Formats: sequence, structure tokens, C-alpha cells
Amino acid sequence: MPDVLNGSIVSGLIDHNTGMWDLAIIQDIFTTADIDRILSVPISPHHEDSWYWYGDPKGCYTVKEGYRRIIGDVVNPPGTYDRWLHLWKVKCPAKWKIFVWRALSNILPTTTNLILKRVEIDPTCPMCGIYHENVMHSLVLCEYSRLIWHESSLHVPSVIDDDFNVWFRNAISVLNKEDIFVMLAVLYHIWRARNHAVWDAFLPVPARVWWMANLAAAAWKQVHGTQQPQQHVAHEAVAASAQIGSPICHFDAGYYPRTKSATVRAVLTTQIGDFIAAFNARLPPCFSPLMAESLACKEALSWIKDRGLAAITMYTDCSVLKDLLVSSSSELFSYVSYSVDAIKALMSSLLSCSVVLIPRTQNQGAHTLATVAFSQEAPIVQLAFWQGVALCLKVFTPLVNVLYIVDHDKKSSMGFVYGDELM
Repeated sequence: MPDVLNGSIVSGLIDHNTGMWDLAIIQDIFTTADIDRILSVPISPHHEDSWYWYGDPKGCYTVKEGYRRIIGDVVNPPGTYDRWLHLWKVKCPAKWKIFVWRALSNILPTTTNLILKRVEIDPTCPMCGIYHENVMHSLVLCEYSRLIWHESSLHVPSVIDDDFNVWFRNAISVLNKEDIFVMLAVLYHIWRARNHAVWDAFLPVPARVWWMANLAAAAWKQVHGTQQPQQHVAHEAVAASAQIGSPICHFDAGYYPRTKSATVRAVLTTQIGDFIAAFNARLPPCFSPLMAESLACKEALSWIKDRGLAAITMYTDCSVLKDLLVSSSSELFSYVSYSVDAIKALMSSLLSCSVVLIPRTQNQGAHTLATVAFSQEAPIVQLAFWQGVALCLKVFTPLVNVLYIVDHDKKSSMGFVYGDELM
């Protein structure tokens, strides 16, 4: 650039009469490549110039954008966890999230990791004393941990691979927001129990670990008040007043995990228990029991709507599905959310529809016939067939209930059995 032009400003290259670039001046000073770049810049004479950070939609500089410009885009290696936003958004104690972050980053002081750090230590698990301990074994695969998960009654995903990151990613995609909260509490307290075994030579019983995790979760929610407390028990009966005169639909799903096949069975009765209609059929392949239950509910509601009913009370023994259907918003990160949304749409299309949670003992008829549907090739909807089934259920349901109570883990007295049958 000639010395004469030192100190010149960009406005000197603009024709103030036309408000456009002065092509003659630009061609005298710049090369052809620079001319093309200058002419591609639009002129806004009525706007004041300001700094603009390229790459940000608002043109604002942030440390995050500067870091990305220097380092580049971060590419996670295969097998690493990459859904941190879901974890950090969970409303729970910070120490639970930090612990899970350490577990997902594989920096917990398990025996395997300590040996890699050249610490001389027995590699066996301090809880079971059989297998070598890594993160997945300590929190999920160990027989002691399995007993704790069984006590919790959470619908955690089945173990497919010996990778905690894969298991946790599947868990947060299947569970809803509150179940994820409880899952983090269980993971944290399993590790605390493991530390008791290491430092105190004391291992609490699995039921107590679950009780401590549930108690800590309930206490935190009571203090912060951000989530509604939820009790996870095996048999929970919720009292609900059904609409007067509306029929009752007992529905249930059958599910085989190995083949991922599922079935549905629904029984329609009056408020006093008189049989109206029933049906059972096969469902598309399902990836979890919750998916089977949600699809069964959707099929049952579609069947009810096709019969021309405007009001119905749905009876289910799946507490997770019931919570999803009655909640105003369910943060569910999985395929189950599609069927839940379809169920809510069907419920809203009816004049009146409510969902009631009942014990498994009161839904044995639907459960039994859902299992029978695995051997069927086509749905059975004939009224004569189901009237005969209804008669059989009236005769054998009390006997099935008695056998279920007597064969339960906790043996009951005959007085309790008789009282339960009167109910």
C-alpha cells in the first residue's frame, strides 16, 4: 500500500452519492483477489460498526468459543460417555453426580484401577470375594449389588456388556426423571456399602442399603421440594375413586426377555364386576417390560374406543406406567415416550378416563391370559369364548389369590388369608 494512503479509513472507498463501493478507487489500490473480497462485503452506511465474533449466532465472544477455536472440536473416543448434560440436569445432591461422573470416567479406586496404579492389593471384590473388581462389577454385576437392585424394584436395563458407560446410558434412556434420581441414590449407597467392607470389615444387608438410599432420597426431596416423593414398593395400592357408572378395564402385558416377544390381555367389566367383554393378542417385539406395558395399555384403549365407550377406568399393576400417565410432563428419554404420548392422546379423546394402580393379586386374571396369548396366532374377541373364561375366573380367582398369599415369602396366618379374600 502506498505511504500516501496510511491513515485512510474505509469510508474513503465508498461513493457517498450512491452509497456503494467506489469501484474505480478500489481497482487502483487493490489486487483482483482483494477486490472480489471487498465487493462481497455489504455496505450499511446507516449502522454503526461493532465487533462481531464469527461463528456465534449472536456475534458474542465467549471463553467456550475461544477454547473451541484454539483446541478444535472434541471427539470422544469410542466407549466414552458423552451424555453429560442429562447427568448434570438431574436435581439431586452434588456428591451423587460427582460420584457417578467418577464412575463413568473410570477413576473410582476399584481394585483393578489400584493395581494399574501399581498398588499392591488383593484384586478380588471386597463385597463378594470371588471376582476381580471393576466399576461395572462393583455397582451392577456383583451378587451383593444385584440383591440391592432387586430390593429397589427399579426397572433398570438388563446387562448386555461389561461396560458401565453402556449400562448407564441405557438406564437413563429407559427410566423417567424420578427413577433416575433414585438410581443415583442407589449407586452412591452401593459404593458406600463397598467402602464399609473395605475399611470397617462390615457389609450391611442389601435391604438396609436400599432403605438408606430411599431414606436419603426422600429427605433430600423433602428439604428441596423440587420433586414429589415417590415410594418404590413391590405392592402398592393407591385408592382412587372411579367414575360412577363407567366400566372397568383390567389390562396386563406378558413379556419374554429372551425373545423380546410380548402380549396384551384386557378384561372389561362393570363397576360391580359383571363381565362385558375381553380380548388378548400379540404385541410387536419390545425391548423392556415397561415398553410392553405401555403398548398393552395403548392397545387396550384403542380396543375400548373401537367399542364406542366414552368413559373408562383403567386398572394396572405397573406403578411406573401409572406414574407416567398421571404426570403432566414425563422426561423420558426412550422409545417408551412415543407409546406414552399415544396413550395420553387416546385418554384425552375419551369423555372420561382414569388410571388406578392395583396390586398384582387383583390382576391375576389379566396376567394369566396375557401369558396364554403367547401360544395364539390371532386375537380372540368372540363374546361366547370370553363369557366362558369369565365364569372360570369367578370360580378360580379366589383359589389363585389364596395360593399366591400362602406361597409368598412371608407366610400369612389363615385369619389374614380369610380377611384378604373378604376384601
